[in-house]
Amino acid sequence: MRFNHHNVHAAGNMRWRNPVAMVAAMLLAGAAWGASTTNGNKLRADGTRLHWSLNHPAAAGSSGLLLVAQGSGCQPALSSAAVQAAHAVAPGFTLLTVEKYGVSPNDRPADAMSDCSSGYRHKHTVSQRVSDAREVLQSLCGAPWWNGQLILFGGSEGGAVVAQLTPLVQPDAVVVYSSGLGEPLSDSLKRVVPPQVAQQVDTMLAQARQDPTGERSWGGNSFRWWADVADRVPVRALLTTSAPVLLVQGGRDASAPVASARLARDAYQAAGKGGLTYWEYPDHDHFMVDTHGTSHRTKVMARSADWVAAQLRERPAQEATAARQGFCNAPLSAPTGSIDPSSATGIGRRAASLPGG
Repeated sequence: MRFNHHNVHAAGNMRWRNPVAMVAAMLLAGAAWGASTTNGNKLRADGTRLHWSLNHPAAAGSSGLLLVAQGSGCQPALSSAAVQAAHAVAPGFTLLTVEKYGVSPNDRPADAMSDCSSGYRHKHTVSQRVSDAREVLQSLCGAPWWNGQLILFGGSEGGAVVAQLTPLVQPDAVVVYSSGLGEPLSDSLKRVVPPQVAQQVDTMLAQARQDPTGERSWGGNSFRWWADVADRVPVRALLTTSAPVLLVQGGRDASAPVASARLARDAYQAAGKGGLTYWEYPDHDHFMVDTHGTSHRTKVMARSADWVAAQLRERPAQEATAARQGFCNAPLSAPTGSIDPSSATGIGRRAASLPGG
């Protein structure tokens, strides 16, 4: 059976956006949307083109950098209202978006899950996104406008990207929306798909592991994509760092189950590690919309901006610049951090907490 985002709400098929809330998201982003957008590109080692975009704040002078990792699908990052809305968590920062393998800023797919390039279908994975983001960030080291501060934001699939990227770039803060992170996708998937599809999960993922190529697909993603994420527990990467993390989760999320987010919270507590702030909104779904159809994204984003500002007050820009030197000076062929999937060590700066209203 072939299925896609129309009949399966799984982490691999989430589109972190909501057409109903698009106007509100655009208004939210309006104050943060900068005066100029520039596009950059470079060749990957395999000869394909890696694209990214920078949206600079209107105010002149140096700024921090906010990397927003978009959810699933092959639409260009800046065409997503959710990406633009996410700029509100650090409105005075330069917004960086990195396109996925096989995607360029000028693409306009008729359907962001099925009308995708051959390159995207064959090579797009979460790990590829992490590698690309790291390469772009390192290429920006030394830019005269970057004051050294770095915030990572990821929604849905993008949450897994920033979790895996965090140990490699040591950001000042990490914000993750609607991503779960606490268990393998092989387990999360069974929580959210219909029973008849859940019965197929183990078989299909076993086939993906045996043939991790882009030639075959299932559920809207290639076997290569599934093999890359099926057994990874994203929170384990975060547990190897001291970066403060904000995890925002809706209790009614039908794509990234709340049980997975709670497992991520529990992993921090079991490790005796601070560094996680956990907000769970029982009445909100994947898009921060309540049971009455009211979107709370603007309110939650504003509250997240307050949290980010608090982290930055604890770590001035000059400290951030010094901390980033190791990453900026390391050759791309050598990892700038390591991830031990079984590790739960490290010292954080914030105890796990629940939202206070």
